[in-house]
Amino acid sequence: MFSASTIRPSGARSVQAARGFRRKRKADYFRVPEGFLPKPDPKSHDGPLKRQLKVFLGPKNIRGEYYTNKYCYPPQNHQPSYIDENNFPRVTPGVEVFQRNPSRDLSKFPFPHNRHTQTAQVISEDMKQKIFSEVVEKGVHAQEVAHKYGIRLPRVEALVKLQHIERQWRSENKINEDLDKFSKVMNRMFPLFYPPRDKDNLTEIPTPAKTLHQRFLTISESEPFGPVDAGKIFGLEPAQETLNSLSEFKEVSDMPKVKQNEVVVGVQKQGDDTEFRFTKATAGEVGYRYGASRRDKKRDRAVGFDKLGRMVYTV
Repeated sequence: MFSASTIRPSGARSVQAARGFRRKRKADYFRVPEGFLPKPDPKSHDGPLKRQLKVFLGPKNIRGEYYTNKYCYPPQNHQPSYIDENNFPRVTPGVEVFQRNPSRDLSKFPFPHNRHTQTAQVISEDMKQKIFSEVVEKGVHAQEVAHKYGIRLPRVEALVKLQHIERQWRSENKINEDLDKFSKVMNRMFPLFYPPRDKDNLTEIPTPAKTLHQRFLTISESEPFGPVDAGKIFGLEPAQETLNSLSEFKEVSDMPKVKQNEVVVGVQKQGDDTEFRFTKATAGEVGYRYGASRRDKKRDRAVGFDKLGRMVYTV
């Protein structure tokens, strides 16, 4: 027997499991040197991230430009200036600031942790004029020019086409002062292409779209099956034949081949609005079969790719 005076109620104890306990991680804000981050204003409701952004941008001038930020103005020396996380973005004219070594080549790699993405290089105006002169005036084949300068064939053809358009526009006075200034500013923002140091990979074969889908084939265990057999199933030629066709020079005549075809014109009577013309054709090569839907305006048309990787419609 226990008396009521000897029984004491035990106090409540809080037990918390610490097995899955995690400390809340702070946000990875931009690191600002000491002395640059102002103290929070009690009347302002800006959070720490917005305060960091204001320090990163710096003050504005009367034109609304962040004149102390070195990323405010576009580079004009063919050297892109990407953000460097190791150095402070603001500079003061006439004041020397300690600079650390950048973590990467700031003229090639825009992203710090992705070295596979590089900035595209532009071809200089002198090289454009030289390529245009060799292809158009001297009659050199475009594939020969592509192998000479290490530039892909589609890019050489596009360069010649754009030079034709530019010269035509200049003769028609379609290029005004603003358009000319904009093109020069954009050209000086990108690095230049220097052959043969920066030559393209001319042996690269575009990935055929047919190989992006799986196909199942039932064969016996003892039957040999290799890459050539797989290419035949997909309807593809061997890679060596594709490389040979891309590297060989083919003389293409500019004169189109004229094929004469017999045409029978129906008699147009008085009052008729149309005139019927009948030509010889092979069934299946022209027109559409009766009852077959026309798919030239459908969104789900079958798409294929040629040897140069250009998209073509197969249906």
